[in-house]
Amino acid sequence: MIKPKFYIVIDDDRINNMVCESVIKKLHEQNQVISFLRAEDALNYLKNNLNPKPDIIFLDINMPEMDGWEFLDNYLKLNGGNNAQIFMLSSSINQSDFDKAKKYVQVLDYIVKPFSKDKLVKAIEMTS
Repeated sequence: MIKPKFYIVIDDDRINNMVCESVIKKLHEQNQVISFLRAEDALNYLKNNLNPKPDIIFLDINMPEMDGWEFLDNYLKLNGGNNAQIFMLSSSINQSDFDKAKKYVQVLDYIVKPFSKDKLVKAIEMTS
């Protein structure tokens, strides 16, 4: 059985956020999940709420204002190496995005949208 964890979902698409939340909650009813439509809001939340720290972050790449890469760089500076495991979410199939994701040790996988429930479950199970 998967133990409960704290998840953050950052995606400017409400439907993707709802799908992620639903899958996360179905895996373990005690999982905590917070979703953000803007990367800036998620970063501000993390700056102002030191506990609990997220175990897993699902992060969209292409968002207005602050994209996923900018969020990731700021997040890594914020926590000084004590970071969540991260799954990039994107509709991009650009090889440069795949390569860039591989440069971050915290990024466990790159999930291409549209994603399936099974793909999210497999991603979460990677962290168990």
